[in-house]
Amino acid sequence: MKPALKTLLLVLVIVTAQRVEAEEWRGLAPLKSTRADVMRVFNECKDQQGSCEFAIDNEDITIEFAGVQNCAGVPVDTVLSIQRDLRHETTLEALGFDKHRFKSFDPSTPQKLGYRAFIDEQAGLLLKSLRGQIFQINYIATEKERSACPNYYSDPRAFVEVFLPHFQIVNSVECPQNSPVAGEKVPIVATYTRTGQRILLTWHSTGGRVIEGPTSRNILLDTAGLAGKEVTVTVELSDGSQHTASGSCSFSVSPPRN
Repeated sequence: MKPALKTLLLVLVIVTAQRVEAEEWRGLAPLKSTRADVMRVFNECKDQQGSCEFAIDNEDITIEFAGVQNCAGVPVDTVLSIQRDLRHETTLEALGFDKHRFKSFDPSTPQKLGYRAFIDEQAGLLLKSLRGQIFQINYIATEKERSACPNYYSDPRAFVEVFLPHFQIVNSVECPQNSPVAGEKVPIVATYTRTGQRILLTWHSTGGRVIEGPTSRNILLDTAGLAGKEVTVTVELSDGSQHTASGSCSFSVSPPRN
């Protein structure tokens, strides 16, 4: 075989090998990493079953783990998918991705809502944008590895689908069931129907200070100085299409114990 041809074949083999590797994020990759790996990297997901949600920096993270119901073909607690919801939109260029590796499509129903998605089938990487700005990144198994969980990975494009509801609803806002002691930092959680849209959340409180996640589903409220007071926390939801919703909850704060 001629040297030039051998070199060309070697390059093709190397490129092909690189293209079928799963896209990693902070050392985590679907079907390669486990719950223990997530706990080691982020110190999160220890006490959650199935999927796990947490916030880091300016992102909301959702990680789905394998179980007997969604994927019996791999060990329980294997990472199946990672979703990063960016609170601050960005671009393909800023993320360092080559746009030529992706196929683009409209992920919304109905279409032409301003959303655009990008998929690298081989590497299991999907991006979702609204009006040209990337706000979601998904990591799933590579094309060759999806047979391990055929039902879960049956439609890769579904991971970034968008549908427009007739109206938005905040299903619940969960405050502490028991009165926290003044000075405690208490979690407040909002739940709403996941439509795949770009959702913006704004929190308001009649007292206290939001110290974590001011634009995410989960916030942490500092109750310092609120002894003996009733606190109402309200979240407002907007999908950027003139659809809004709100919900609230209340709790009382106890004086510090002597």
